[in-house]
Amino acid sequence: MTQTAVVVRVNAPGLCEVRVRRTSACAGECASCGGCSAPDIEVLAVNTEKVKAGDTVLIESGRTLRLAALIFLLPLVLFFLGAAFHPVAGGAGILIGVGVVIFVNRFLQKKGGVSARVVAVLKER
Repeated sequence: MTQTAVVVRVNAPGLCEVRVRRTSACAGECASCGGCSAPDIEVLAVNTEKVKAGDTVLIESGRTLRLAALIFLLPLVLFFLGAAFHPVAGGAGILIGVGVVIFVNRFLQKKGGVSARVVAVLKER
């Protein structure tokens, strides 16, 4: 998934913080639904281009969707698999799923936790 973002600051070599507008039910067409109440979020991105604070950039965040699917679907799938055998096993499936999600989260935080990458500079400041 690609989104437009604004570089807030350039951190250590190869990293920058960008501000991204959350898209809501109106898919970014805020005028069609009377304005957007979703706040902007700041994320850490791998800086593959030479960017400066204030630049408008295109970021790619495909891993974020995969992680969201893992967080929501894994415990649910394990619940149904466990519940097919025994009701108590359904509860155990949820606990195992949540445990795996916590483990993956901690692993990714140690690895750097970066889930976005700058792929192009759209407009320089």
